[in-house]
Amino acid sequence: GLPGDCLLLFSAGDIAKQTHFLDEITDEHEQQVARAQLRQIVHYAESAGCRRAELLGYFGEKFPSDNCGACDNCLEPRETYDGTLVAQKFLSCVYRIQQHSRFNVGLNHVIEVLTGADTDKIRRWGHERLTTYGIGRELARPAWAAIGRELMRLGHLTVAEGEFATLELTETGLDLLRRRASVTLTKPMSRPKARRVRREGDIACDEILFARLRALRKQLADERKVPAYVVFGDATLRQMARDYPTRPDAMAGITGVGEKKRAEFGAIFAATIAEFLETNPRITFGD
Repeated sequence: GLPGDCLLLFSAGDIAKQTHFLDEITDEHEQQVARAQLRQIVHYAESAGCRRAELLGYFGEKFPSDNCGACDNCLEPRETYDGTLVAQKFLSCVYRIQQHSRFNVGLNHVIEVLTGADTDKIRRWGHERLTTYGIGRELARPAWAAIGRELMRLGHLTVAEGEFATLELTETGLDLLRRRASVTLTKPMSRPKARRVRREGDIACDEILFARLRALRKQLADERKVPAYVVFGDATLRQMARDYPTRPDAMAGITGVGEKKRAEFGAIFAATIAEFLETNPRITFGD
């Protein structure tokens, strides 16, 4: 069928709010499960990967392509940056805390040490004497929280469940710290600019021809073992079923028909439209 629209409303403030609610759960096991679920949804919201692949992976399935051509991350890939220095600072802070205190702490405490906060826990545990104390003052706490969560997504940190959720270095994280290997991180999501999106269902067209073109698209996609959108999207087919191009060069103004696709698929789609018009009347559409 036609693609649908899904809007995910998310901000870093939601994490703090939901964590506050989870702190009120009295059953320890129930709280651990709820925290794990919260981490999963935050991971999904902040992930720079294909949304479709993420969803299918959650249910044990695999998406055959690296790009679904439909979700926000595939249509507009997130910017990345060299995060080697900040990753080293964060992982080193987790390591120093564990070495000094012989126990692990949560994400918020690591961030407080990095930013040089003056708290009762930091003074009580002597963490103001660590070499990593205050080395991250150049970034705000939300930025460090995003870095910490991405390091978890990348597998360099893990969360140890117990009475409190604490951070631990994984083998890959420890290896990364020792080798000082480079790390690429994604830039935080920016608030999208308002823009007008033309829905495919708004394009009036010859529905019978549209159905025939979709059948042809499926046949071509199956032969090539690729998703249907790789051939043409529904919006492109609907415009064809509205304009009735009977020659490949007549498709030049149709959205989604570039030179490469016109060379590969233009002739067969134009021939199908011409054949359709031999037995079906052309419909005229108003603006």
